[in-house]
Amino acid sequence: MSLPDPVPSGPFLRLEGITKIYGEARALDGVTLDIAQGEMIAVIGRSGAGKSTLLTVINRLIDPDGGTMTCKGRDVLALRGRDLRDWRRRCAMVFQRFNLVARLPVLTNVMTGRLALRPLLPSLLGLFTDEDRAAAIEALVALDMGAQALKRADELSGGQQQRVAIARAMVQDPYIVLADEPVASLDPRNSEAVMDALARINRDHGITVLINLHSVALARAYCPRSVAMSAGRVVYDGPTEGLTPQVLERIYGTADPDAIEDAA
Repeated sequence: MSLPDPVPSGPFLRLEGITKIYGEARALDGVTLDIAQGEMIAVIGRSGAGKSTLLTVINRLIDPDGGTMTCKGRDVLALRGRDLRDWRRRCAMVFQRFNLVARLPVLTNVMTGRLALRPLLPSLLGLFTDEDRAAAIEALVALDMGAQALKRADELSGGQQQRVAIARAMVQDPYIVLADEPVASLDPRNSEAVMDALARINRDHGITVLINLHSVALARAYCPRSVAMSAGRVVYDGPTEGLTPQVLERIYGTADPDAIEDAA
C-alpha cells in the first residue's frame, strides 16, 4: 500500500483518541488533533507533558496503546514493512542532539537521509548516487550551509549542526518535519537561525512542521498555531496569539516568561 500524495484540502493528518501508557502513567491521554498540509505548529507545555511522545507516535518510532491515526483517510497505524519505512521517511525527525556522525563530512551526513530511498544492499554499503549528492547540496545551499559541505560535522557550531540535521530531513522528501526541541541546547542567535531554517522549508516547500518548543516567545514569532499539552492531554489548540497570560497560567501554572522557560 503506497501513501497518498498530500493535497491542499482537508486535514492531512488526523489523530483521534491517541493514548500511550507507561506503567500507571498516561504519557498521552486521548489526544485528538487535525493537522493540515502546510501548517507550522508549536507544541508547548511543561516537561513531561507528552510533547516528545506525541511526535514519536506520529513518526511511529513507538506505537500508541489506543486511538487512530490517518493520513488522508489511510490507516497509518496499520502500516507494516516497506510502507512503515516509507511513512517514517515521510515524517522526518529532527532531534535536539542533532544525531550526526561527528567524523563524517557534512555532505555525507545529509546524504544518509536518502538511504531509505535506495535498495537494501546499496543502503547497507552506504553507496550514494549523483542524484543523492545533488539533493544534499541543494538542501545545504537552501539552508546557507553549502560552504560547510566538506567539513567534518564536529567542526561546526551547534546551530550549524542542527541546520545540517534539517537538511538531512529535507532530502528524505518528507510530508512532515517533526522537530523535537531542536533549539533547546542552542544560544539565542543559533536558535533564531534554526527556527528561520524550519520556517523557510515550511514557507518555500509547503511542508508541515510540528515543533516542540520550550520558548513561548519563539512559538509566537514563528508558529501561527500552538498546541499546548498538560499531563498527556491537549489543553489548548488554537492561534498562538491566543496564548494570553490567563491561558499560559492554566498551562504552566504561571504567566512569567522566565518561570515558563524553567517549567518547560
